[in-house]
Amino acid sequence: MTFNPRLITTVLFLVFAGNAMAHHAATVFDRKRSIQKTGTVDKFIYRNPHLIINMSVNEPGKETVTWKIEGQSIAALKRMGFNRDSIHTGDKITVKMRPLRSGEPGGLLQGLIGADGKAYSMDGTDLQENYAKKERVRQAAPGLMAYVPPPAGETWQMREEKTRPTELPIISEGLAPGDHATTGVAAGALDPDNLNKRRAPTPFDMTGVWQYRGEDDYRANYGSYEFKPTPELTPKAAEYNKLYQEKAKEGVRFDDPATQCYPAGMPRIMTRYGSLMMLQHPTAIFMVSRLSNEYRVIYLDGRARIPESNLDRNWGGESLGHWEGNTLVVETEGFTDENHMIQAGIKASKKLKMTERYRMINDNNTLVMELTMTDPDNWVGEWKHVKFRDRVLRSDVREANCIYSDNLALPGR
Repeated sequence: MTFNPRLITTVLFLVFAGNAMAHHAATVFDRKRSIQKTGTVDKFIYRNPHLIINMSVNEPGKETVTWKIEGQSIAALKRMGFNRDSIHTGDKITVKMRPLRSGEPGGLLQGLIGADGKAYSMDGTDLQENYAKKERVRQAAPGLMAYVPPPAGETWQMREEKTRPTELPIISEGLAPGDHATTGVAAGALDPDNLNKRRAPTPFDMTGVWQYRGEDDYRANYGSYEFKPTPELTPKAAEYNKLYQEKAKEGVRFDDPATQCYPAGMPRIMTRYGSLMMLQHPTAIFMVSRLSNEYRVIYLDGRARIPESNLDRNWGGESLGHWEGNTLVVETEGFTDENHMIQAGIKASKKLKMTERYRMINDNNTLVMELTMTDPDNWVGEWKHVKFRDRVLRSDVREANCIYSDNLALPGR
């Protein structure tokens, strides 16, 4: 494919919302410079909080070098017409970026031209118009700016008034860090108008703190925090499971993503010891786990699934729930296969789908969880199990972080 250097210079530029990617250290990038590289995509990570591209660049007289490029959140990418199908591993693309100050091969994405010749800016509006009229410079990081005293006599009320958004409440346009792929399209689960819609009363309320019932005296029967019996594994999955069993018997910590601080995700978040805090609203059930404060939400407002092209595949998946009589039925898909485990020795693939059926018993003090899982890449047919969580009082879910250096200090190989 032939690229036009003038075209690249004209259409690729930096347009960042002021708070985009604010959670990362923008100071590592040289915002006064722009460079352009053409290469082959080796890795393409399309997941919040930001896009990641690794590409091999082969320049005359030099060795092939891997360039690592950081992009925006999925919501912001969606606004510029970019999605999961815009580029693929193996594509030859041209990227314009703010380079690293260190001189190492990497940068902050300004725009790109895909293998099909389509150009992408960062805000999805007309490229030529932006170039001529609307190019904005990313603001300097506060830590690099000298302090300037505010006007003498200014009160917080005066400060609030001069910094007040033009319209309140704010209607999200998908540029805030971490915004969902459907931001600006569908009502949020906590929008007052959505919460206040008339809905039928729910059979039960899961709000509270729930402790996992490990059934430790019956581990051989029911698997405790894992799932017994194991279904028929596919040949590839069976080979991996066999290797895990062999290493475990040798006392080796084998391929456990949790030791690298990867999320446990689903279904493990529902079957781990410790508390799980749930907050139920008419539109959604929000969960925070004691396990590294992992977060899960089950949407109950009837929304449609996110299209595959804009899907932020992750460890928890996308959970949509509905009521069938006295049972809450939750269907979850959209998982990642990156360091995602069902249980020790059994991985999850992108084809994993889960159906959960929740009921309350024991005067609403026990949550019955019936799970049905399918993943044709790893096992044959349906994998079914029943687990329990019991309501616990005088308990809170507090901050719990996975610290990689702490894990390195753990005993064992």
